[in-house]
Amino acid sequence: DASRLDAELAREDANPVDVDELLRATVSLYNDIPRDGLPEVSLEIEDASGAFPYRVIGHDSRLHQVMVNLIENAISFSPPQGRVTIKARQRGDEVEVTVEDEGPGVAPENLERIFERFYTDRPHENFGQNSGLGLNISRQIVAAHGGRLYAENRPHDRTPDESGGRSKQSGGARFVIRLAAA
Repeated sequence: DASRLDAELAREDANPVDVDELLRATVSLYNDIPRDGLPEVSLEIEDASGAFPYRVIGHDSRLHQVMVNLIENAISFSPPQGRVTIKARQRGDEVEVTVEDEGPGVAPENLERIFERFYTDRPHENFGQNSGLGLNISRQIVAAHGGRLYAENRPHDRTPDESGGRSKQSGGARFVIRLAAA
């Protein structure tokens, strides 16, 4: 499957892709339709220098597919009134995109395993039913673009609870894409 994807991408011409524009269009697909009870999807794009700071060379339809896969995954793990946050920034000669959720996070021993074909790690049925292919395909697409896709857990911030007294922990998963800037 990875070799088939590589062959498909090799046949298609790679073009400049404006990641800023791609992210704005993808996020608007989620926010332009009523999604009662589902997490809000937000976008934060850091100011960057240069004429086209978020430009990469690649295939916009495939990179869009990666973003949809990661956003859908984050939504499925987030609480109903939670938030999925997409962030973009320059990191040296790379463009970094992160997708963060407010779900339970990923067990440390599974941070790499979740990218295996057909692997799913859903604590219970409230987290939806998935094929276990989305993260695997996304990693293949990013790798075919010469980039990296990995997962990590967000730090647990202390947030006050509703009573203003004790605090609870919040965290979630973070998926990080790194692509060479054009």
